[in-house]
Amino acid sequence: MEKITATTYDTVDPYQWVTDVAHEAWKARDKEVWTNNIQDLITPDAVILDAGCGLGRLLPRLWTAKKIVMVEPDLRRFLHASLVAKCLINQDNELLKKLHNDDFVQTNEYERLLKEIYSSPLKSEKVHLLNDVMQSKAISQYGNFDLIVCSHIFEHISLDVIQESIAAFYKFLKPNGSLAIFACKSPILYHFRDNKEFNHQHILITREEFFDICKNGHSAGLGIRYMPFDLFQTLLTNPFNPTLQETFGDEFKSESEFYQLPATPLFTIKQWEAYHSELYTHKTMQVGTYIEYPQIQARLYRPIKPIESVAEILDLEYQVNQNETLKKMHLIDMVVVAKKMDDDYSNPI
Repeated sequence: MEKITATTYDTVDPYQWVTDVAHEAWKARDKEVWTNNIQDLITPDAVILDAGCGLGRLLPRLWTAKKIVMVEPDLRRFLHASLVAKCLINQDNELLKKLHNDDFVQTNEYERLLKEIYSSPLKSEKVHLLNDVMQSKAISQYGNFDLIVCSHIFEHISLDVIQESIAAFYKFLKPNGSLAIFACKSPILYHFRDNKEFNHQHILITREEFFDICKNGHSAGLGIRYMPFDLFQTLLTNPFNPTLQETFGDEFKSESEFYQLPATPLFTIKQWEAYHSELYTHKTMQVGTYIEYPQIQARLYRPIKPIESVAEILDLEYQVNQNETLKKMHLIDMVVVAKKMDDDYSNPI
């Protein structure tokens, strides 16, 4: 009798189209948010600080500026960002494309490139890289900045580090300079733990557990803090406001350890935008439903139905941003653009 073998089939994920729509919407909104809030601040004579630059993903977007300073405390990420900068300087688009490939960063070739850039650090008049914390006084050697961008760092660090960072940003910026911060938000303060970035298998934790994770580093997991917009506004106005102690407990610092600050507000928010919701494809829910969208639809007096296209997502997010209350309640990310205030400014926000 002839041996019977099993036949394997490629199973199509019934929710894949939802993931595809979400991904396309994410890319579209990411581009819109940058164009709406940041692009006009990147002028040919601008000096820009990318505070907590990570893998250097923002560098191509900042490239038209006169000078770009990139700061990253994690050595491996710092070296990756250095490779990205080297690719842009040498116009090596082939390697730049590889650096965006998750499979490539697992190869021996990638490890060799990291060792090379470590032993022969990048030297450039246009791009300067520091393997340091973003509140370090060493950053000031590059002069005052027209724009500081801090992208999705604040949700992973404790309040004391946020306080010192805002104080440093105030000192680093030119008069009337701009500070652009991308961060997670929610109507209330709450915290998650995850095993790694972009995993989205979040476990709800207490503020104290979040603080412990921040102190113990990545080995303890990834802490994620969602912060209300109004609380974020308070931090930008006065990061050492005594009222913050009740909310943040032992994370709170009463004054800066490194910088002398004026008693007047440090920053005033000029514009901000909410964006991105999380897709949800659990088998008990209708395919195409996103976590917040039924609530948004109801509050906009629209039919409550599954989302079926990128256009629907963009339209809903646009409508949320037209209403200040909905903007604070819905969508999980925000970009906030603030202006540095003069020392003689005396009126509170």
